[in-house]
Amino acid sequence: MYRILILLLIIPAILRAQPLTLKDAVEKSLLSNTEINQARAILKQKENEWRTLIGIEAPEVSYFEEGVNNKAAKPFEERRWTISQSVDFPLTSHYRVKASKQAFESFQYQVVAMENEIKVMVKSRYIEVLYALYLQELGKQQQKLAEDLYNAVYTRFETGVGNGMDLANAELLVAQAKNDLSDAERLLHQARYSLFYLMGLEKSEISYQIQFSDSLQTNDIGIRQIETLAVLEEQPTYLAALYEQQAAINQVKEAKSNILPDISFSLYRQNYGDGFDYNGFEVGLSIPIWLPFEQKGRIRIAEARQGEIQWKQKSIELDMKRQIEHAWHNYQTSKQTIDRYHETIQEKSQILQSLSLEAYRLGELDLLNLLNAQQTYLKNQKSYLIALRDYYLQLAFLEKFLNKELIY
Repeated sequence: MYRILILLLIIPAILRAQPLTLKDAVEKSLLSNTEINQARAILKQKENEWRTLIGIEAPEVSYFEEGVNNKAAKPFEERRWTISQSVDFPLTSHYRVKASKQAFESFQYQVVAMENEIKVMVKSRYIEVLYALYLQELGKQQQKLAEDLYNAVYTRFETGVGNGMDLANAELLVAQAKNDLSDAERLLHQARYSLFYLMGLEKSEISYQIQFSDSLQTNDIGIRQIETLAVLEEQPTYLAALYEQQAAINQVKEAKSNILPDISFSLYRQNYGDGFDYNGFEVGLSIPIWLPFEQKGRIRIAEARQGEIQWKQKSIELDMKRQIEHAWHNYQTSKQTIDRYHETIQEKSQILQSLSLEAYRLGELDLLNLLNAQQTYLKNQKSYLIALRDYYLQLAFLEKFLNKELIY
C-alpha cells in the first residue's frame, strides 16, 4: 500500500521533469485547445443538420365533430379522425439538403485550416520560449561582463589610475544589465503562458518545472520548392471556399425551386352515425402568389452570396501568394544573417571583447573603446538570436501552405 502511495507521489514529478518537446506541444494543443474543440463541436452539429432540412413536417392527428346537437335524435352529423402530412416540394428539399452537406464539407476544411493555424501558432510560441531562454542566458552573460568591467574599473580607481566618472559608468552598466535580464525573464513568462494557453493546459498542469527541449531540426527549402508544393487547390481554406461556393449554388437552386408548390396530404376515418365506416382523403398544393416579394428576394440574396464566395476564392489565392513571398524573403534574410554570424562575426567579436578587457586592465585601452567592444559583442549576439528566431518562425509559418514538416 505504501509503495503505491509513493509511486503516485513520484510519477507526476517524473512526468514534469520530462522536457516538453515541440512535437508534444503540438499534439497536446490539437487535443486540448479550446478553439479547436469548439470548432469540432460545431462540425458535429453541421454533420447532422441536414436531417432537420428534409422538408417533412411532423404528422398532425386531429379529431373533428360537426353538427353536434344533444337534443336531436342524431346527436351529430359527422365525427372524424384525421392524419395530415405536409411536405416541401421534393426538388426544394433535395437542393436544401445538398447545400447543407456541402456547407458541412466546407466547415470540415475550415477545421483543418484551424488545426494548421494552431500548429503554426504553437510552434511559433515554442520558438519564442526558446528565444526568451537564450535571451535570458545572454542577459546573464551581459551582467557577468558588466560586473567584470566594474571590477576592472574599480581596481584601477583604487590604485589611483582610474577616475570616478568611469566608475559611475560601470555602475550604470551593471544596473542596465540587471534590467535587461529582468526584461528577458518577463518575455520568457509571457511566451510560456501564451504557449500553455494554446495547449489548453489546466492551471494544475502548469509548473515552473516544465523544461523545454532546444533541439529543433529543420528542412532547408527554396522558393521554387515552396511554389511547387504550395498547390492552391490543396489549401484547406481554398477547398472550404470551393465547397462553400457549391453550397451557394444549391441555395440559389433551392430559392428558385420555391416557386414550385409544397404538397399536403390528409387521410380521414369518418363516422356519420353508424360507426367509422367511411374513409376520405385530401390533397393540397401551396400557391406561391407572393413570388415577386419573398421568393424573388431569396433568389437575389442567394445569387449575391454566390458572387461573394467567388471573390473570396480569388482573395484567398492572392493572399496566399503574398504570404508565401513575404515569409520566404524574411526566411532568406534571417538565414543570411545566421550564416554570416557563424562564418565571421561570432569568432571575431569574442576575440575583440576578451582582448579589449585585458587591454583595459593593462592600461592600454580607455573605457570608451572597451565599452564599444563589449556593446558590439552583445549587439552581435542579440542580432544572431533575433535572426535565429525569425528563421524558425518563417519556416513554421511556411508549413501552413505545404504538405511537409519544415521544423520539428
